[in-house]
Amino acid sequence: MGIWAYIGLAISSLNRNPLRSSLTLLGVVIGVCAVVGVVSVGDGARVMVLGEMEKSGGLNIIEIYKDSWDRQSGSTLSEAASGVTRRRWQRNRAEPLETPDVDELLINVANVNLAVPEDDYPSVNLNFDGQSKPSRVVATASGYDILHNWYVQSGRFLSDDDGREARTVAVIGSKVKEELFGDTNPLGKEIKATRQSSWRGRLRMDVRLTVIGVMEERGGSTDDESWDDRFIIPITTLQQRFKGRKDIERIRVQVTDLDLVENVTADAKFTLGRQHNNTGEEYQYWTAKEELSQAEKMGGIMKLSMGAVAAIALVVAGIGVMNIMLVSVTERTREIGLRKAIGAKQADILIQFLIEAIVLTMMGGILGAVAGIFAGEGFAWAISQQPEFAESGWPAVISVQAILIALSVSTGVGLIFGVFPAYKASKLQPIEALRSD
Repeated sequence: MGIWAYIGLAISSLNRNPLRSSLTLLGVVIGVCAVVGVVSVGDGARVMVLGEMEKSGGLNIIEIYKDSWDRQSGSTLSEAASGVTRRRWQRNRAEPLETPDVDELLINVANVNLAVPEDDYPSVNLNFDGQSKPSRVVATASGYDILHNWYVQSGRFLSDDDGREARTVAVIGSKVKEELFGDTNPLGKEIKATRQSSWRGRLRMDVRLTVIGVMEERGGSTDDESWDDRFIIPITTLQQRFKGRKDIERIRVQVTDLDLVENVTADAKFTLGRQHNNTGEEYQYWTAKEELSQAEKMGGIMKLSMGAVAAIALVVAGIGVMNIMLVSVTERTREIGLRKAIGAKQADILIQFLIEAIVLTMMGGILGAVAGIFAGEGFAWAISQQPEFAESGWPAVISVQAILIALSVSTGVGLIFGVFPAYKASKLQPIEALRSD
């Protein structure tokens, strides 16, 4: 008999008891559906992070900042040389990052396209013509728009002269423009930024800023505050008008090539260590590649944990397949005896029942894969309803590879759990089988 003849015979046998066959299929459908759905959600984590990284400048980005607590042993070169070590919970007493560090990185570190200083302050009130809005001030320099892939919709962005002269200018987000100005053109208008000092709440700092640009609408973000609620001023203006100090929060660096991120990070550590007379390890170096790696780990953990549940479901379904096939062998004992009596070999009976089990699980695998596509979308939608993912959303990535794996696994279930019933059927003796009631 050819393979198609065996498949036709298997389908005919399964159609004899459609309800029983359908209930057996259900276990396989559930298992495969879970596999495809979970893999699609797990792969969505990587796509989501990639999308966020692309929106905020790409993967070839390094952010350098100083933690309040030292995570390294030895805070300066002299301490490291003398063997003095710090415990993890001791404060990081390294010098803060400063604006000249940006120039040092641009001059001394190869393969750097851009580097800009960044700082920010929350809880700043903006006022214009009787309208008030709480906002967050972001202080930076020319190039910030490129590094964050966020550009002006009207007007212009900060220039080198704005930073050099500490001009009192601002570029506002789209929500700031909407809530303060409405339909009025904000360019050239003056807004007042007010911040309450933390010193006993007594000192108020008022700065009048001229609006020179409006940023394009950025939309949702995984940050606590929307990008569109911010306004941007020169870093030197923040230092002189708000902080009274020259330190900065962080430095954002764009590397020429993704493959050079590790090399640039090492060179940046050396440069900053020389600049501040320490090892350079006192500062933290965040990279988008690390974020992507964390997302892949999170997706991997999700796939492993949920995949284990799906595997259990498939094993249970396989046991169900074996049980049904054993019942089928018992019910068709006379048929087996008759086939052997007219010349069927032991291998023919073995192949017949084995293919029957495989066809059963393959059908379940196909139906489960289709259901898994919808399940993946449903899982992703459910995760997107959580507050932390409400803005960015969690995509479902339907992987052809995952579907093929799921179909292969379902076929393997039929093969593994169908071997014993098929073997038992092939071992029946023709005379004893024909005598069976």
